Amino acid sequence: MEGKSKKHGSIRTYDSSSAAPVERILGQNKLQVGEVNASSLVGSVVEKGVSLNPQTKPTPPPPQLTVLPFPVARHRSHGPHFGPIKSGKDGDGDSEDDEEDNDPVSSFAKPVERKQKKGLNLSRWRELMQADEVKENQSHVKKSRKPRAVASKNDMEIDNSHKDDEGMSNNGSLGALSENVDGMDPVLRERIKRQEQATSSVVSSSSVSNYGNEQGSTSLESDIDAENRSRLQSMSAEEIAEAQAEIMQKMKPGLLDLLKKRGREKLKMQKRSTLGESIDGPSANNSGQDQSYKGANVPPAETDSSYGTTKTSQDTRNGMDIDVAHNSGLASGSLWDIWRKRVEAVRGLRFSLQGDIVADESGTDNGYNVGNVAQRDILRTEGDPDAAGYTIKEAVQLSRSVIPLQRVFALQLLSSVLEKALYNIQQNLVGSTFSRNIKADMSIDWEAIWAFALGPEPELALALRMCLDDNHVNVVVPCVKVIQSALSCDLNEIFFEISEKIATSEENMFTAPVFRSKPEIDVGFLRGGFWKYNAKPSNILRGAVGTMDDETEGTIQDDIFLAGQDFAAGLVRMGILPRILFILEGDPTEVLREGAISILIAMARHSPTCANAIVKYERLVHLLVDRFINKDYLNIYPSHIKAARLLKVLAQSDKKSCAELIKNGLFEAVTLHLYRYTSSLDQWVKSGKEKCKLSSALMIEQLRFWKVCICYGFSISYFSDIFPALCLWLSPPTFRKLQENSVLGEFVCISNEVYLVLGALARKLPNLYSQNTQGNKISDFTGHETETWSWNYVTPVVDLALKWIPSRTDPYVSEFIQWQKGSTNDSPSKYSADVSLWWVYSSALHMLSAVLEKIIPVSMSLQDSGMHLPWLPEFVPKIGLEIIKNRFLSFPCDGGIKGGIDVAGENTFIEELCLLRQQGKYETSLASVCCLKWLLQVITSVDKLIHLAKSEVNTIPFQGYGFSREAKILEEGLVKGSLVELRCVLNLFMRLMQSEWHVMQSIEMFGRGGPSPGVGLGWGASGGGFWSLAVLLYQTDAQLLIHLLEIFPIVPSSEAILDEEMAFAIERINSVLGVFLTAGPRDRFLLEKALDIFLQVPVLKYLDFCTQRFLQLNKIVKQLGLGYKTEDHFRFSAMLKSHFKSRWFSVKRKLKAIDDSNPVSCRTSKKGNVSLATIYEDVDMSNVSTQDRHNISLTAEWAYQKLPLPVHWFLSPITTISSAKEVGLDTASNTSHDMQESRYLTEIAKGGLFLLLGMEAMSTFLPTNAPSPVYNVPLMWKIHSLSSILINGMGVLEDDKSRTIYEGLQDLYGHLLDEARSKETASHTLEDVSLLPEVGKKPFVEFLKFQSEIHQSYSTFLETLVEQFAAISYGDLAFGRQVAVYLHRCNEAPVRLAAWNTLVDARVLELLPPSEKCFGAVDGYLEPVEDKEDILEAYAKSWTSGALDRAVTRGSMAYTLVLCHLSSFIFHFHANDKSSLLNKLAKSLLRDYSAKLSHEGMMLALVGYNNNKLPAADLPSSEIQRRFEVLVEACERDSSLLTAVEKLRSAFAKKQLVIQLNGEVVEVVYELLLLLSSLVTALSVYELMSGASMQVPYGFLSDHSFL
Repeated sequence: MEGKSKKHGSIRTYDSSSAAPVERILGQNKLQVGEVNASSLVGSVVEKGVSLNPQTKPTPPPPQLTVLPFPVARHRSHGPHFGPIKSGKDGDGDSEDDEEDNDPVSSFAKPVERKQKKGLNLSRWRELMQADEVKENQSHVKKSRKPRAVASKNDMEIDNSHKDDEGMSNNGSLGALSENVDGMDPVLRERIKRQEQATSSVVSSSSVSNYGNEQGSTSLESDIDAENRSRLQSMSAEEIAEAQAEIMQKMKPGLLDLLKKRGREKLKMQKRSTLGESIDGPSANNSGQDQSYKGANVPPAETDSSYGTTKTSQDTRNGMDIDVAHNSGLASGSLWDIWRKRVEAVRGLRFSLQGDIVADESGTDNGYNVGNVAQRDILRTEGDPDAAGYTIKEAVQLSRSVIPLQRVFALQLLSSVLEKALYNIQQNLVGSTFSRNIKADMSIDWEAIWAFALGPEPELALALRMCLDDNHVNVVVPCVKVIQSALSCDLNEIFFEISEKIATSEENMFTAPVFRSKPEIDVGFLRGGFWKYNAKPSNILRGAVGTMDDETEGTIQDDIFLAGQDFAAGLVRMGILPRILFILEGDPTEVLREGAISILIAMARHSPTCANAIVKYERLVHLLVDRFINKDYLNIYPSHIKAARLLKVLAQSDKKSCAELIKNGLFEAVTLHLYRYTSSLDQWVKSGKEKCKLSSALMIEQLRFWKVCICYGFSISYFSDIFPALCLWLSPPTFRKLQENSVLGEFVCISNEVYLVLGALARKLPNLYSQNTQGNKISDFTGHETETWSWNYVTPVVDLALKWIPSRTDPYVSEFIQWQKGSTNDSPSKYSADVSLWWVYSSALHMLSAVLEKIIPVSMSLQDSGMHLPWLPEFVPKIGLEIIKNRFLSFPCDGGIKGGIDVAGENTFIEELCLLRQQGKYETSLASVCCLKWLLQVITSVDKLIHLAKSEVNTIPFQGYGFSREAKILEEGLVKGSLVELRCVLNLFMRLMQSEWHVMQSIEMFGRGGPSPGVGLGWGASGGGFWSLAVLLYQTDAQLLIHLLEIFPIVPSSEAILDEEMAFAIERINSVLGVFLTAGPRDRFLLEKALDIFLQVPVLKYLDFCTQRFLQLNKIVKQLGLGYKTEDHFRFSAMLKSHFKSRWFSVKRKLKAIDDSNPVSCRTSKKGNVSLATIYEDVDMSNVSTQDRHNISLTAEWAYQKLPLPVHWFLSPITTISSAKEVGLDTASNTSHDMQESRYLTEIAKGGLFLLLGMEAMSTFLPTNAPSPVYNVPLMWKIHSLSSILINGMGVLEDDKSRTIYEGLQDLYGHLLDEARSKETASHTLEDVSLLPEVGKKPFVEFLKFQSEIHQSYSTFLETLVEQFAAISYGDLAFGRQVAVYLHRCNEAPVRLAAWNTLVDARVLELLPPSEKCFGAVDGYLEPVEDKEDILEAYAKSWTSGALDRAVTRGSMAYTLVLCHLSSFIFHFHANDKSSLLNKLAKSLLRDYSAKLSHEGMMLALVGYNNNKLPAADLPSSEIQRRFEVLVEACERDSSLLTAVEKLRSAFAKKQLVIQLNGEVVEVVYELLLLLSSLVTALSVYELMSGASMQVPYGFLSDHSFL
């Protein structure tokens, strides 16, 4: 058997013949699958009836003719020897014997043993039948009894093929009923069978085994509820009222209150579920199967990466799934539940062959489910088998049919569904996953359809992998198309095609789906952790790379599990690479060849692991070169283009891979067409339109492959050989002629790519003025020296690029520009391919910019006025003069200006580009922004070089211009001459950034880049999410904006800042904050520049100025005595830059390199057994420069980094608790290190507080319509950040300036808290909703969701905070205010309870500040009245235990809080369901009063509490009497308690008498003092009038304050 376990060398197939031992590598404690039962798990693939064992029985006869139009389709595991099942009465006995004897598969069948049930469970009979349908169902059963018997038997056979799936065999009600249907009423039997069919269709046919047991059973509670509801429906209103009265008389009041409470809780849960279903839309209720699934109540923690579909078993979860479940507060909140329900609703949707959703006709599916969908098609509709449509799971099952045409049909349907889903997802707005602002097909949830299809339940990856092994080419071709759709190959290539043209970054991105690591307490629970791959890279490949045929590791179930996490990774693990090699080694059609190579491209773009697997698979790489590149190179096919693109992607993924390809001689083979010299443009045009298109596409891919090699420093020496053939594409053509021949788009695409290659070469130039002109350093691991380009080639290349600048005035180009601006009514088809013109301008300017950067000395800048250039190349001023001459910018001039702007009857080039940015489509807008960016780079570089040369050369040689207007402008500076226009450009992009940054924040859901697993655009986010052209455009806008802010300083240099200048500066700072939220994984260098701009000393000084201005204009925050000096600003700038770079811009790197030949390092014992794999953890953190990363790879990974930033990223300096954890390091703890770390974190926190207050103050001066990232941060995060500072100790509060800022932020956030509370109260006052009908009380929203949104274990954080408060605060007022804020009524009930219990346990209630000094207004702590039972009991317990005694004497807010809520609840809360709790609390307090006489004052205050009013405001006697009556009623005739009440009544009466007497005495004294004051005043007046001195000592009476 060992010899038969491997087939066709390295080709891996899924059959039952493998005798390899089973070993686990993914999950643990999962179902073990061996040789015997492996076939039942996969589907028992017996290909076309061929068996490995010799056939000893005679050949079976052909299928007999039936009334059906063609043989019934079945699962392929059932074999071809299957005929219609006949009963003994109708069929011939001989034919049954022949069929039974000749079936080779029948030997594996086992008789079905009926399980004995102890009893018949008829508890659900009322729910399963309705009285009004009895007659109709009886007649229906009689008519269809015979076909149903066939269906039932077939169901039994399908279930028998899955022996490991117990299905519905548990002792649930349905299972019990199904075993005893023979002697049952026909109507009840019909209902039971229908319920079984609906339930069985929910469960996956091969994976979700344990889930079916939960599905089939029904709880006793639901049975009772169904019976009660049916009973109530038959009763009249009078009978219901009479029954209620009888029940209330028999029950005790306490029990009655308990039952009412439970009923209201159920009502709340129903309202919440109804609200979730209404948000889901109509698709959530399309199927009854969905309702049965929801009954399982699977918690979110038990769901895997498909977001809403359960796994095979709980034991299959690994560490990644736990991270996903706890990764975000939203994951367990309402958004997660909404998304899960949306995905579950897809299970019942049916699709046509065109991918459209069709009406559900489940009523016609008499007994047929997913397992026998093919046979159902025939019995359902003979004329149109697909009329009722297919669910996704049914289509997957149909792809395993024995009839090839049905397999083709199923695959075409799946392809149509996926393509339509991708199209409609792209039509939606970016970031509108949970928004109703959706353009495409509002009635169909395509995002959920995509997520379900790629999830683990349908097992699509396994079905497609099996279809690739099909013997029929007609099946393999649609299978390849389905894989292309699932990998979103076409849309990915569109995205990367445009990304290649941008040239702002040399990097592409890997497309593997990722998720965020869960937030940790050491970094303050801030979101934005490191991204991780859905599927661990170590689990993707089996054994050594390149063999691909090792069946000794893992099982098929592991493959299915991995494919559920990552579709593409699952296919690679299932051995798709050997199968594609087998397909390509044959003689496939061009369509199949192109599709197979497209799949390889998608795999190479997926992750470094997959790309490396393809590179190491040498047979596959050499086949691509020999078969599709070298062979028949004169004729170009699309597969040749795809093969060149694949090699480019492989080289791009890793420098070692690129070096390996070059070493094997693949560079010459791939770039062979670049050497073919085209003598003239006419010759190229005459070759034909189609050939021009194919040659253009092939040249572009070859040029990109060369560009990748150049970026690594390879193959630069080939320039001298290839350049002559490229000269044709470097000069502007005759545009009109090419447009008439419809090949202008192809020409400009080649020109664009050639200039991008020249730009890459220019970056490899040594610095012109450098003493040491050697190239880059030698790589440590490639063994190849990187090459440099020579300056000898630069001048002719620059001259060719400058020819494109005057081409702007070409008549055809002018017409094209006018058409794009909408000035002409020409047909769009006339200029449809001419958008690439803008890309040519962009790439040419990019090349010129790269050349000019290499001329500027590294040590020189515009501020180095003492330095100079020894000489200046002639083409530098020539570039500037061409820009001026061709009106790329507007300059003031003599006699030619109007209002200071040059006017010549047409717009400047910059104005046209700005118009295109606002009016054009995504690609046009991207091209225009790139043109602007590189044009600004060119003019700033020219200005810098001219400025540096002027100090040495007084007369710059401007050939042909002398001292003309152009020369004068160039000498004064291009930027200086066009400041007005450039300022307009800056204002435009600042406005754009204000509307773009929030889109990026709305994409990431549940800590993922998208809501579903997939590849690239298949992340499933609305509009494409991070993989959309919209996001690419926003990130390009951010790059241009940062460059503009480098030209224009944020803060004016003048000392006196005017209001207008202040407004401009605030808008610029706000736009920089938007850049931080827009940048992606490839924009790390951009973020570093933005951080340098944002944290420069002038900006920090300006934030200090904004703080002082804010304090002067607002009386919310007390005046702060801050006096920061310039040295403090420099210190804050340096420390904050270092912190933010290490906290957010760091990238994980592996400590130990892994052998490429064996990515899963395994240790082999002497016995030959394979031990556990060694997975190297990524723990070494370092700041890797952009140049270093380019030396390693030109493709960025989403994993192992933290971008995009969360909206609250600037809070990290004051939320970081451990500096080691902030960068992901675990360091050994020692005393000296801890002290040093504490001091470091304290200094960082001081700078963070200064920055935070400055940003808050600056945001108040923004216009009302300008969105601010600072205001967009929820208030709870800001309050939490102030608490996180105190975890590290009192170091911040011990510094006077930092303490002042801390208290100022507390006052500011307290005011914002009061405003938010008042808005919530006002909004709920207007609502006509009541959760407590008896009271009429409106619900109150607890919007400070520390536990729900920040972390579920927030109580642990509170415990640590209170421990610090008890240990080191000594009652510090600021510390106490921060702790007391967690008792605010806007907090969630669990947070309030945890804070109170922790304070009681620590015995520090008395250290809390008085209520009037708390965080925010006092009413926020006291209103509304507390109604949570556990919290009120905790208050009462602290009262009776004596924990409040010292709080009473010190006037702590804890005593005020308890007094208010207990008094209000006992004496003012009249809800019937709370009467038992009221009595319980009153009894507890009275018993405590009777035992502790010292608590008499507290009890008197409790009775006399008057809603926090002044003590002088006496209560009416009637109110006092009512309160004592409440206490008497609560005693429930307990004599001891009644005695305590009477004692309290007498004590209260004495107190009232004393207060009354004291009041009278005080009133008399007050009158006497007023009389004495009047006398003193009269004496004073007399003394002034008479001039005599009375010598009366009345000075102390002159001040009336003593009154």
